[in-house]
Amino acid sequence: MEQRQTVNWEVRLEENIPLTADEINEMERGHKAMLRMIALTIALGMVFMGVIAVFSVKKETLDGLDYEDYFAFLCVGLSFFCFCYLMAWLCIQYFKYNWRKDKSSGKNRLSTVVVDRDKTEHAEYLTFEGPAHKIRIEVDLEDYQRYPVGSKVLVTYLKFSKKALNIKTWV
Repeated sequence: MEQRQTVNWEVRLEENIPLTADEINEMERGHKAMLRMIALTIALGMVFMGVIAVFSVKKETLDGLDYEDYFAFLCVGLSFFCFCYLMAWLCIQYFKYNWRKDKSSGKNRLSTVVVDRDKTEHAEYLTFEGPAHKIRIEVDLEDYQRYPVGSKVLVTYLKFSKKALNIKTWV
């Protein structure tokens, strides 16, 4: 891995730049769509598990069940859905909390150098040299592929969500 030292005067950070109305609307639209997708995914997963359970149980076993048993299965399924939905809702609330903080504080603009690249199964990250410490930010796949270690860039990102909004080459 290539190590590169930067001079402190090269790194410049501008903080609390107000977000535009389009950026705020896009954030809110993304949260609503994410909550719908999570509810749909949980419901379809439960239906899929129910179908597997029905095909794995013998018909003789189902003949011996009364309506109380079916009601109990329904209650267990509903409580499982509520538990999964609650866990997903708590995660969404955490992300919304960060979005609200980003909305109030605005975005940051950093003139810096890429010092590290990191790819996980969920996202791609670039690490930038910051004024006090290194800053790891989630970027799009095309930005991840475009900027190798050592690239001088101007990155606009959300401080609390650690998500890049825009990256440009900086000379």
